[in-house]
Amino acid sequence: MDKVKPLTIGIIALLLILLVFNFIPSVNPLDTKHLKTTKKTESQNVPLSLESQESSTIHEDLSQNNADSIQKNIDFLKAKIERLKQENTENLAKEQEKLAKLQEQTPLQNTTTIPLEVTQTPQTLESNLAQITTQNSAIPQCVRHKPQLAIIIDDIGSNAQYQTLKKISFKLTPSLFPKGKANPDTPKIAKNAPFYMVHLPLEALNFYQKEHEWLFVGDSKAKIKQRIQSIKQDFPNLAYINNHTGSKFTQDIESMTLLLEALNASAINFVDSKTIGNTQSSAAYAKVSYIPNNPCQQTPLVRDVFLDNNLEIPAITKQLILAVQIAKTKGYAIAIGHPHKETFMALKNAEDYLAKSGVELVYINEIITP
Repeated sequence: MDKVKPLTIGIIALLLILLVFNFIPSVNPLDTKHLKTTKKTESQNVPLSLESQESSTIHEDLSQNNADSIQKNIDFLKAKIERLKQENTENLAKEQEKLAKLQEQTPLQNTTTIPLEVTQTPQTLESNLAQITTQNSAIPQCVRHKPQLAIIIDDIGSNAQYQTLKKISFKLTPSLFPKGKANPDTPKIAKNAPFYMVHLPLEALNFYQKEHEWLFVGDSKAKIKQRIQSIKQDFPNLAYINNHTGSKFTQDIESMTLLLEALNASAINFVDSKTIGNTQSSAAYAKVSYIPNNPCQQTPLVRDVFLDNNLEIPAITKQLILAVQIAKTKGYAIAIGHPHKETFMALKNAEDYLAKSGVELVYINEIITP
C-alpha cells in the first residue's frame, strides 16, 4: 500500500495534466503576437476613424464659411461700386450746374468749357471745377452792384497837393502833369499812388502856360508819337490820359486821330475832359479803333461834370450832388475837380453824404460802361 500509493498519485497527476491540455486550444506564439498587434490596431482604428470624420466635417464647415465670406465681400464691393457711380453722377450734376451758373454770369464770349465725364473720379471733378473757377475768375464780370462815381483831381504837380488829396477818405483819381521843369517829381508821386493818370497839355483856344510842354494842332505824327513815348517812359504803368485844356486841339479831328493812334500804340486810353462841347474824340475813335485797357469799358470815357468852375463851397457841393444824380441815372458818372482849397473842403464835408448816397466811389479804371 505504501509502495503503490506514490505511483498511483503520479499517474493520476499525469492524467490531470493531459486532461487540462486537451481543453486549452494550442496557440502559436507568433499568432499570439499577431493577436496582440491586431487587437492593438483595432483598438486604435476606432478613434482614428472618428477623428477623420470629425476632421472632414470641420473642413466642410470651414469651406462653407470661407465661401460665405467671399460672397459677402463680393456683395459689399458691388454695392460700393454702385454707390461710387451714384456719387459720381450726383457730383457731375452739381459741377455742371455750377459751370452753367458761372457761364451765365460771364457776359464775354469764348469762355473755355471743360467736358466732364461720368466716369471721372470725384478728385478729377474737383480739379476740373477748380480749373474752370480759375479761368472764370480771370474774366471780369462787368456787373455794377451800385452806380459808380469817379472823381478826377486834375493839375496835380507837387507832392504837397497829392498829400492833401490823400486826406479825403474815399477814392480820388489824381491826374498828374507830365514830368517837366515845373513838375519834376510827378513820376515819384505815381510810384506811391495806388492809381493815377496823366494830365496832358493840349492847345487851347485862348489859354497858354509856358511852363508846360504842349501838343498843338498841326503837329506831325512823329512829334505826337515821340511825346507820348516820352511820357510812357516816365510813367511805365500809365494806362489813362486826359487833356489839360485842349479846347482847340480836341476840335481838330486830324490832330485827335494822330493822338489816339499814338495812345493806342502805347496802350493808353484817352479820357476826354470835354473842355469844349465840340470835341471830336468820338469822331476820331470812329477812324481809330478804341482798344480798352479794361474789358468792362467798351466805350471811351468822357467827363460828365466839372465840380469847381465856381470856387464857392456850396456851388461845388451842388455840382457833386449833380454827379451823384447822373451816376444813378446812367449807371456811372465822371466828375473833374482841381486841387483848390475850396474843392478839398467841399469833398471833405461831403464824405458822410457820399457814404449814404447809394453810389460807389471808384478810380477811373474801375468804371464799368454799357
